[in-house]
Amino acid sequence: MTIIKPSETSSEVQRPSRLCLLKAVFGPLLYIVAIVLLAQALGLRPAAADSIQKAEAWFNRLTTFQASFTQVSSDGSSAKGTFLLRRPYRSRFDYDEPVPITLITTKTWLHVDDADRREVISYPVSETPLRLILTETVNLRRSDVKTSTSSKDGITSVTIEQDEGEAAGRIVFEFDDQPFELRRWVITDANGITTSVFLSNPVKGVDLPPSLFVPTNYPDQNN
Repeated sequence: MTIIKPSETSSEVQRPSRLCLLKAVFGPLLYIVAIVLLAQALGLRPAAADSIQKAEAWFNRLTTFQASFTQVSSDGSSAKGTFLLRRPYRSRFDYDEPVPITLITTKTWLHVDDADRREVISYPVSETPLRLILTETVNLRRSDVKTSTSSKDGITSVTIEQDEGEAAGRIVFEFDDQPFELRRWVITDANGITTSVFLSNPVKGVDLPPSLFVPTNYPDQNN
């Protein structure tokens, strides 16, 4: 930080510098301008930065969360089920019949538990868009993604885009404004397939034991 000192003068009484006069008259305004310039430098408007901060705070306050979900994809498929979240790292999607699939995340893996085939297939969780909300501290303004916001009809949307890598694509988190609660997310993958997940009947602080986030150990899986 550069410290600007008043210019020295031979007079016994120093005249206030122009900087001191500006601070005295426009102090609050200068502060606001500085905040605006900083937000612009980060690529965010002040209102946008506030919305992203609220979204981050919503996730970071969560310990456990449970909700029903309805999943609709642009390829014509749809499904329903129950979503469980035990932060950090752990989530579970139990799909209703006739979909015999359970998705479970840990710190490292996304496990696809297929009851019909009696097998579990695992993928790095870092390759999934939901990795953003599973970390110990949720940060939606990372250097490797582009984050923007919009607001309309009482709904705030936070859009996160990644152009490269295995997790390339876009995810949009939608929040109801009153109260500020997650209502839906929409994922668009690198192939342009869009999947919307609507949440309903949310409950926070429910008892979700760690055993819920362990995939099935099928004895004959490796035979």
